[in-house]
Amino acid sequence: MSPLNVLLVVLYVAAGVAAAWEARRKGYHDLIFTVLGVLLGPILLLIMLFLPPRPLKVGQTVRPAAPIALEDGRRLRTNHVTVVRAVKVVDGELVCLITSPEGSRHWVAQEALSRVGGAPKS
Repeated sequence: MSPLNVLLVVLYVAAGVAAAWEARRKGYHDLIFTVLGVLLGPILLLIMLFLPPRPLKVGQTVRPAAPIALEDGRRLRTNHVTVVRAVKVVDGELVCLITSPEGSRHWVAQEALSRVGGAPKS
């Protein structure tokens, strides 16, 4: 196999893994998307761009996807794990009430959060 063919296979599989990562971030089952991603690669990655995220639910365990700057100047780091306390729609955007490490509550856009673990227990 030529180096170009190896590179194309690596990029194809990487696109599938990226699609699975995006599926997990949006709340879909990542194992299905990993299998499909390796088979469909870039096609599935393009589909994931248009697939809407599943809404977070109260009780869902989350963490910041990237550091979040709070109103008072403090930052929530990506290793802070918390639980969604409430969910509402503001200006067409889904926002979630979460707690900071100090215990204060803050409204954060759903897109700024990543799910941790499975679905909340009902």
